[in-house]
Amino acid sequence: MMKTIVKDTLRLVVITLCAAICLSFVHEITAETIETAEAEERAASYRQVFPEASSFEPAENYPLPELPAGVSIGELLYAVNSSGERIGCVISATSANGYGGDITLSVGIDSSCTVTGMTVTAMSETSGLGSHCQDEDFQEQFKGIAGEVEYVKDGRSAPNEIDMISGATFTTRAVTEAVNGALSTAAALFDGGDAQ
Repeated sequence: MMKTIVKDTLRLVVITLCAAICLSFVHEITAETIETAEAEERAASYRQVFPEASSFEPAENYPLPELPAGVSIGELLYAVNSSGERIGCVISATSANGYGGDITLSVGIDSSCTVTGMTVTAMSETSGLGSHCQDEDFQEQFKGIAGEVEYVKDGRSAPNEIDMISGATFTTRAVTEAVNGALSTAAALFDGGDAQ
């Protein structure tokens, strides 16, 4: 009886070790491919939110304003035109305040601090409700907004308002917070004279 338990335990240990080695090997093979695909996806989102840019270059040592609780800024890139002029920026912003957790988006903002585009790049919101934050109709509402974005329930009436997603207040609030965080960051960036 004891011999059987020891044999079975050893078999399980060997199988587990073999599986771990195989998984590690597969991870090593695919890690670079996955990283490349994620970088290409981010670059595509940047081109989508700032189509007027010819290229993007990293911004370093930029001023970061005080952001709402749960909002963080990831990558920040200058949008550069074909003449080499910085015409705005693209900011990756995340709000941890979504119903399902983090919502990450790319926001294009021109040098006058007007949104050129917005797209949700990652989220875990409820299918059929909060997941509508990825709908083009919802995202297009942000284009052309300057100043703090506000969401309304009964139809927007001001240029800085967007219609909230029905039944998804947390999601709408989180997306709005992230866009406002990106706008505040862009305002600090361009007011600081770092855009030359």
